Amino acid sequence: MKTFKNLALFLLVAITISCSSPKLGKDRLDLEKFDLNFDVDAFYADEIKKGKENMKELEKLEQKREKEGFSEKARKELVKKAWKLLNFKSIRKDTIFNAQFYEDERSPIAYRYDMWGWNSADSLANYHKMHFHKINMATSLKGDFMALVAQSQGEGTDDFEALLRYLEQKHGKPTVKEDRIFNGFFTYHWELDDRLLAIFSRYDNKENTLKLGVEITENGVKADTAKQPAHITRLFILKNQYKQDSILTHFIRGEWSDFNDLLDGR
Repeated sequence: MKTFKNLALFLLVAITISCSSPKLGKDRLDLEKFDLNFDVDAFYADEIKKGKENMKELEKLEQKREKEGFSEKARKELVKKAWKLLNFKSIRKDTIFNAQFYEDERSPIAYRYDMWGWNSADSLANYHKMHFHKINMATSLKGDFMALVAQSQGEGTDDFEALLRYLEQKHGKPTVKEDRIFNGFFTYHWELDDRLLAIFSRYDNKENTLKLGVEITENGVKADTAKQPAHITRLFILKNQYKQDSILTHFIRGEWSDFNDLLDGR
């Protein structure tokens, strides 16, 4: 009987673990085996909650700073605490509409979860041997997974070329399309049984990028605003159910824009 109880307990724990939803920053996603029934809201929920709580604490610190005088030592401690509170992955959830301009008659068609704060040294997901530090996702109004775009950056093109070769070996020759904005750069995509898979890479000199980096040490806070040019790689997955809904044409900002005309002129 004791053996039976132990076995039942083991199975219960295993089921509980297997059914728990991955969390941003806690569980690295394997995008090659990505489940299209993914719970997007649960994935971002903890970081969204953390962001709200930390911003409230930051407001309290600001009020305290305005009301009280501080010694230099106390001021440094306050600044250090403030920067630590900013150490979260800022997530913005937006509603996507079927019209571009506010004055047009429009209806909501999707939700989009975009990361506005990230660390390029993070490894939040991987596809084969390439690691990604940023993951944006979109859902239907009912919360069903629709699409994702993940971003990686590196000093050269070796990682991208290795991923492209791997995908060509696994899925065959891709459809190649020149980017409409970045001439000389191309999107490669495969229409698979259950999803559309695409990758895109370009050189970014960072001239138009605002960098607000900090290093927190025992001696205080050191700002890091140096911009390092890099090769940006983005990987895109779209659930086949939504390929014909013209959803992509309404993803016109940020990392999504590299793929919003992907299916045009097929």
